[in-house]
Amino acid sequence: MLLKPLFPIAALLLSELLASETQASGRELRVVFSSGRPPFSFHDGKLGDTGIEVDLMRAALQQQGYSMKTAIAPNSRLRLAVADGQADIASAVHEYGADGKGVYYSDGFIEYHNIAIGKRERRLGIHSQQDLARHSFAIWQHGWRDLGPAFQAAYQPDSSGRFRRNYHETASQESQCRMFWANRVELLIIDRTVYNWFRDKLASRLPTGSAVVYYDIFPQSTVFPAAFRDKALRDRFNQALRQLRQSGDYQRILARYRLGG
Repeated sequence: MLLKPLFPIAALLLSELLASETQASGRELRVVFSSGRPPFSFHDGKLGDTGIEVDLMRAALQQQGYSMKTAIAPNSRLRLAVADGQADIASAVHEYGADGKGVYYSDGFIEYHNIAIGKRERRLGIHSQQDLARHSFAIWQHGWRDLGPAFQAAYQPDSSGRFRRNYHETASQESQCRMFWANRVELLIIDRTVYNWFRDKLASRLPTGSAVVYYDIFPQSTVFPAAFRDKALRDRFNQALRQLRQSGDYQRILARYRLGG
C-alpha cells in the first residue's frame, strides 16, 4: 500500500524564521511521517493521512494549541527533513543520535514489538536469533540496525554493500508481507500489529489464512523518538506525551488500529 501525500515534500520548504513564528503563535506545524508503514501512518481516502502515529502526534500537539499539516517521506528522509528546515517535526525517526545541529529528539514516541513469523506447516523450530541463519526472511528497509547489536553484527551489509543471502530488505512492509505469503521467504520479521493489519488487507488477494507460528526471539521492543527543530517545542511535546500515557489516551489510540490474531 503506497501512502498518498497531502502535499509533496519539496513544498515543505520554509525559512527557519517562519518555523519559529509558527511555533510561537500556536498555528500550524509541518509534520512528516514515514511512508509504507500502516497502520502506524497511512493515507485513507476519507480521513486523509491517519494511523497510530498521526493520531498520537495530533493529540499531543492539540494539548499545546497546535494543528498540523502532514507530509509523507521515506524513513531515510525523516531526520533530514527537520535538519534541512523542510519540516518542524518528523515522527518516529529511525536514524537518530544526540541532540544538535538543529535537531532535538523526544522521549520514546512509537514502540514496535518485532517478532519472527513462519508458517506452521514448515515446522521451522526457531528458538533464537542464531536459528535465523538457516532460513530466508524478509525485513523492512535498514532493519538490520533496529534489532540490537547481535542482529546488527550478523546482518549488516559488508564493505561492498551486500547482505547475507538469507536476508531480504523491502521498500515497504506490504512488500514484506507479500513475499511471505507468496512463499518467496520462509520467515517474516515484523511488528505484530503491522503483520495483523496486512494479513487482513491482503486476504482477498493472497492466501493469508495459513496457520502461523510466532517466534518471540528479540529481547526488547524497538522504540523510536520524534525529531524537532525547536528544543522548547520538543520539551513541551515530552510533557504532553507523558500526559497522554497517564490518561490512557495513548493506549486507546493504539487499540483503534489493533486487529485480532
